[in-house]
Amino acid sequence: MATTARLFTNATLRTPDPAPPGHDSVAVLDGEIAAVGDRATAEAALPEVHEVVDVGGRTLAPGFIDAHVHPLPMCFFEHNEDLGECTSLEEVFDRLSDRAAREPTDGWVVGMQLDDELLAERRLPTRAELDRVGGGRAVVLLRRDGHHAVGSTAALTAAGIFDDTPDPAGGVIHRDEDGRLTGLCGERASSMLMTGVPLPELEEFEAALDRVVARFARHGVTALSAMCQTSAEGPAGEAGALEWAAWSMLVDRVPFDLQTILVAPTLAQVEELSTGPLHQPGSDRRLDAVKVFLDGTLGGHTACMHAPYTDGDGSGLLTLDPDAAYLRIVEAHLAGLQVCIHAIGDKANATAAELFARLYREHPAAPELNRHRIEHASVLDEPTVELLAANGVSAVVQPISLHSERHWLAKRLGERVERVYPYRHLLDAGVVVAGSSDAPIESIDVVAAMSCAVDRLGFAPGQALTPSEALDIYTTGGARARRSEDRVGSLAPGLRADLVELEGDLDVAIEGLEVTATTCAGVDLYRRAG
Repeated sequence: MATTARLFTNATLRTPDPAPPGHDSVAVLDGEIAAVGDRATAEAALPEVHEVVDVGGRTLAPGFIDAHVHPLPMCFFEHNEDLGECTSLEEVFDRLSDRAAREPTDGWVVGMQLDDELLAERRLPTRAELDRVGGGRAVVLLRRDGHHAVGSTAALTAAGIFDDTPDPAGGVIHRDEDGRLTGLCGERASSMLMTGVPLPELEEFEAALDRVVARFARHGVTALSAMCQTSAEGPAGEAGALEWAAWSMLVDRVPFDLQTILVAPTLAQVEELSTGPLHQPGSDRRLDAVKVFLDGTLGGHTACMHAPYTDGDGSGLLTLDPDAAYLRIVEAHLAGLQVCIHAIGDKANATAAELFARLYREHPAAPELNRHRIEHASVLDEPTVELLAANGVSAVVQPISLHSERHWLAKRLGERVERVYPYRHLLDAGVVVAGSSDAPIESIDVVAAMSCAVDRLGFAPGQALTPSEALDIYTTGGARARRSEDRVGSLAPGLRADLVELEGDLDVAIEGLEVTATTCAGVDLYRRAG
């Protein structure tokens, strides 16, 4: 095999810490970093014949890590109608009508990313309205939180949801005062509704995934932690039960360092898939973690809170009994797997922290071995932060949510908004914090997310990070949270040559930074024209 040798020089190095004076070069040999330092030192690590990449004084940093994404739902979203920018029900209905006109008469109409808080009417459509706009066909709209969906009569019927259908455990089928379906389904009930939605063909998934990978590369991302369903448990319901099979067929199209995290009620599926394409550590593919859902979302009023929401609708719910969750945690922990608990509300986060504390009391082990995680960690009180720190539990967060939730967050949480997305408190307590997008729910724009972590958009400004800390959570923090710091997250000899070039001064302001090139394992996946 021919040797690939490249010298990146004339760069402002962030490793991710600022490099010592005179250190402006990185040597790359066969996909790994061979040396970091001044040009002479770096060049000495390469064969005589090598490519020279003049970075032009721009910042050269480790490739960004997105520690929580849903790649197959991203592909599914690509295939359906994006309603994320709609500002009125009239606009929603116009978009759905246009989509229906392009589909076969028996085809489904599926809309994604609908945010009722952005609509003039401040509500989701009803079943009756979807019946009219769809002309009797199956119509399903997924709310932007991914945990609520609304369907027409035909869609509800196809999913086996009727007026007398009981609420599933951990879910709610909404009804009007006469007991008739409104069309809205929350949490595990939304998974039931999504069951009937037809899936794209494999070739359509392949094309969509290629576009998704290209988008990640344009935003500087070179490593992912991918959530993957194995059963009806999870946002996609029965439709997601074969996610593992599709992901196994598609994973080789993804050039990034990749961790797969299974939504798996038992470990049998983990053991079965650990011998396949999802777990090839020599090829930067690892299947070493499981995810457990403990509550819902702030947007849908289903995140589990200690006290009711200030704009009504109760205090949310736990979607899994804590004792049942604990049994899963113990089983995975003893198998050496990482446990990733979805927890958003303050009560859900407190419950998760207490479950991990109980785990280490009853099954003593060094937290360093498993490095369990909280996914989202959105609203936290001080005792919860202290428990997470004491037990070495990481927080995988989405700073970009401050932007997408800014128009309703204070209204929903009241004075608790001072405890929302408490990144400063977590870091000061010693908790490892990793940045992520939760795509397709949020944008994959890492620079925009870093900006939110720094300026906070007016929410709890005392929780702001510095620009360097914002970079850390998408590099070293992400690597530690996903147990991959021996391969990614820093510019150091022996690690993968994952690099991102940034135009602009990171020490001055994140706003205005632009990704100009992304190199993954030594290969350019994106380079800005000109």
